[in-house]
Amino acid sequence: MADLKYASMEEIKALEGKKREESMEIDQHMINLYTDCIGDPNPMWKGIVPPGLITTAMISGGAMTLGIPLPHKRSVAAGADWDFYKPLKAGDTLHTTHEFFELQDKSSEKGPRALMVYKSTHKNQNGEVVAVSTNTIMSY
Repeated sequence: MADLKYASMEEIKALEGKKREESMEIDQHMINLYTDCIGDPNPMWKGIVPPGLITTAMISGGAMTLGIPLPHKRSVAAGADWDFYKPLKAGDTLHTTHEFFELQDKSSEKGPRALMVYKSTHKNQNGEVVAVSTNTIMSY
């Protein structure tokens, strides 16, 4: 099997600021499927999008599809932060801009390690920010 090649820290650092956009229309059927999956029959979700649906949708595609190479062999999710500002409703369109925000060299005497930080801004069809997320991947 051929050896996998990884990018250098300098090559990856040069990709900071790379962006990708995606959109998703939200309908009541999608909301119903999500609430059924998580076992939440609360009638409050009739017409209102549970915040977890946004996080699930972004994990399924999102920032990781920017095509940023890893600097090291292994990687693991190193945390995510979400700020929610406005609710989404059935009929809204979610527009998301993903950005490879920062590469941090965290190497130590224990070995090479890097944190790769992705930020995503989520807006509704009116251009209003509904959520901002920051996701970090550790490569080691």
